[in-house]
Amino acid sequence: MTQEDINIWEINLFNAIKDVSDLDMQRKAWLGKSLDYVSSFSEIISILYDDFDFKKYIDYYERNHKENEFCLQMKKLDEMISNYKPLISDESILFDINWIEITKQAKIIIELKNSNLIS
Repeated sequence: MTQEDINIWEINLFNAIKDVSDLDMQRKAWLGKSLDYVSSFSEIISILYDDFDFKKYIDYYERNHKENEFCLQMKKLDEMISNYKPLISDESILFDINWIEITKQAKIIIELKNSNLIS
């Protein structure tokens, strides 16, 4: 994989994590209140894992940067999502305290990435 491919992968992956972190966007997109964007719980999880292979990225990052705070926070998000049992509807997920904690964890990752304290 070239550095350009890795850069594109990271841009797409972190946009997917940003979507996981954004409850406001989720409320609009999941409940059909956005004119521009339609989404669902299943879709954002599929994009994160199936399209941009979050688990593979964690492995890649750990191999190339060693385990640091950023890596630990990504592993924590992965574990939280893997253990999450979604409720019946997207609307109920939006009010689930466990989902809200996942969105907060995703925000931590985005903040670390944006802080330029990671390599």
